[in-house]
Amino acid sequence: MIEEALLAALQQFFSPEGLGVVIALALSAILGRLTIFARKDENDISSLPLVNGKKWWQLTAKEQRKTFCNHAKEILDHALLNVGDKFRVQTENGVELLLSADYASGMKDDEALDFGKHVEEDMHTSLDGFAPFRQGQTRDRIFHDAVKINLIQDIARLNTPLSEEASHALQKHFTNKAEWHEIPLKILAFKIVSQLSSRVFLGEELCRNADWLQVTVDYTRDSMQAAQDLRLWPKFLRPLAYWYLPRCRAIRQELQTSFNIVDPVLQNRRREKEKRVKKGLEPVRHLDAMQWMEDAANGRPYDATVAQTMMAIAANFSGSDSLSTLMIYLCQDPQLVEDMRKEVITVLSENKWSKSTLYKLRLMDSVLKESQRMKPAAIAVMRRIALKDTKLHDGTKIPKGTKLMVSTSKSWDSDKYPNPEKFDGYRFLRMREEQGLETAQFVSTTPDALGFGMGKHACPGRFFAANELKIALSHILLKYDFKLAPGAPTDPTFQALYWSANDNARIVIRRRKEEIEL
Repeated sequence: MIEEALLAALQQFFSPEGLGVVIALALSAILGRLTIFARKDENDISSLPLVNGKKWWQLTAKEQRKTFCNHAKEILDHALLNVGDKFRVQTENGVELLLSADYASGMKDDEALDFGKHVEEDMHTSLDGFAPFRQGQTRDRIFHDAVKINLIQDIARLNTPLSEEASHALQKHFTNKAEWHEIPLKILAFKIVSQLSSRVFLGEELCRNADWLQVTVDYTRDSMQAAQDLRLWPKFLRPLAYWYLPRCRAIRQELQTSFNIVDPVLQNRRREKEKRVKKGLEPVRHLDAMQWMEDAANGRPYDATVAQTMMAIAANFSGSDSLSTLMIYLCQDPQLVEDMRKEVITVLSENKWSKSTLYKLRLMDSVLKESQRMKPAAIAVMRRIALKDTKLHDGTKIPKGTKLMVSTSKSWDSDKYPNPEKFDGYRFLRMREEQGLETAQFVSTTPDALGFGMGKHACPGRFFAANELKIALSHILLKYDFKLAPGAPTDPTFQALYWSANDNARIVIRRRKEEIEL
């Protein structure tokens, strides 16, 4: 009985009428899928083009990731010009959503878009060798308070110590030779900035310690390269690769070296504090970040070595690159150098290193901002990961887990900046004289000036960075003549999204007699 029913059903299925029904149902399903595809939500980011996705025959996007590391600017520039203001791109970190700067204001303080999660993935912070990059993302806010509260409160008191250290560092690295002599710019800029920053972070005890200054150079370089090396590995293999990759081995050793330098000083300070408290005396207060971290911790445990290493990375990496880039531009504009010298002489003759001195260096501030406009540290900033489903201001749906970043291409927008491809050190000085543009300062953050990011995650140390650069530059301008070395490369170099002064840039300098004592 069952067999007969089954046979009848099969005969009906394969009859012309049955096949017609099957074909009709199949066509209906196909048309339905096409209709769904055609009606796909235009606000869904999966409908946005992936500008450099893997080919259909490729199992992974490893080739695209490597290409992005070497040609990110060309890829993003082409897509912004030909695709639109938002698209997906295969980066060294996987697929990310690239947004034009028009989206910066809307997403800068969105709690659903997390900077810390991005740092965690980008810099592999679960691995001990990258522990310094966890600083600032922890819930205890010790690092945050030390930088955002204590550093800002004491910033004016740091001018004189920074000036003293600039004088010492320049004499050591640029020398006092009155004859023209050639120097490697990038590495010496790093050593100078490192010494100045260490005066503020570790105080007089360690700021000239050769081992500390060397390990900050080494760890900054090696940690960035180690992170890049790991990004090319599948996520599940990174914890294993971490133990064998040469740069990863190096950063573990460098952190141990840092601990051996910093911890004895910290422990000695704690013992001295305890002795004075027992005697009923006020503890000695130091004007440095080691003291600020102790104040912010207020007895809570924290890793002082990791914190100091993170501050060194943040200050030295960006500060030295800014100084190198600026020097390259100044070498090509002697009149600007002369005008800046006159400004420094005028301002410091009146005020020395008072609280208002650096604010009055308006031309220098303009030059710093123009240098950052021409060559920001990265061609995309404000990198975030969505912690939950959210939307952008235009309705674009951002699913949980989406990686986002914002282009800095508005820095070269001709509607905002006439002749944007030309370095004009006076540009922002003129802008500050216009109604409504008085805030066009180096430390200001806007969608067309994203060098420091924007919103609550904007670089908290930018005010210190501005002061440090202005003090170093004041000494350089008054104490040295300088020009590009013959044949020296000046073009910046790229590594994925990051843009840095040319490692092989060289300048020729000689000591000059400063018009006033600094």
